[in-house]
Amino acid sequence: MTDPKRDLLTRTYDFPVASPGLEAFGLKFSAGGAHISRTMMLAELEAVLLDVPFGSSTDDYRDAILDANVLSKTTDSTRQKSLRHLRELYALDEATPLFGLLRTLHKHDAASLPQLALMVAWARDPLLRATTPPIQEAPEGARVETASLALALDASFPDRYSELNRNKIARNAASSWTQAGYLEGRVKKERRRIRPVAAAVTMALFLGDIAGYHGEAVFSNPWCRLLDLTRDRAKSMGQEAHRAGLLNLRAIGEVVEINFPMLAKFQSGLNERD
Repeated sequence: MTDPKRDLLTRTYDFPVASPGLEAFGLKFSAGGAHISRTMMLAELEAVLLDVPFGSSTDDYRDAILDANVLSKTTDSTRQKSLRHLRELYALDEATPLFGLLRTLHKHDAASLPQLALMVAWARDPLLRATTPPIQEAPEGARVETASLALALDASFPDRYSELNRNKIARNAASSWTQAGYLEGRVKKERRRIRPVAAAVTMALFLGDIAGYHGEAVFSNPWCRLLDLTRDRAKSMGQEAHRAGLLNLRAIGEVVEINFPMLAKFQSGLNERD
């Protein structure tokens, strides 16, 4: 028998269907993810981005973590693990369009990193994605229990993880949602609404566009909803991003034209891969 509550938990965040193009872009659709053992590692990502110049090779990122030890890890083993998990979450390869997109928008607005990083980690870690419904459904100020994240995880991956691992993943996810600003509090966590910045909205609209959300639908794509944006607010923020030179947007009634001259290189070849 179908469990309506389980169905609700698995469909709320409406992630796009897998395709070769989206996978090549950097999105992940297979089971598993870094949150089985780590959080979104926001502080570590920020340290790497501060140390490794924009335009660097994947070897430069590797050397910064393993040789220069920019993360101040005490053993070779912990350096290797940090590198592996950061690659799982963010790729750390500017030839992967999703990470190149993050670096480009972070260069425009460094303070946008928590929102940018959350969107990338969410796109690459199905475990983090699975904990989305309790976050999206909670009104501002409401308590969000780790148990509700564990329940959502089990709804997406029934019987895949032991209770011990479900709870561990849920705690890691709760920490990630807190790092990104969605939750507040150390033990008793309360929901906070995101106040998206233009760079983050640009990423959300770009990802929605490449995932097939066109016209008015681009303003209600999964990444816009992830940023707590209503359709009207997403359109208004898109116009703000237009004024900032991050994208071109023309919206008259239901006619919407949007393109991304600054980010065009990340779209190159995407349709051919599909």
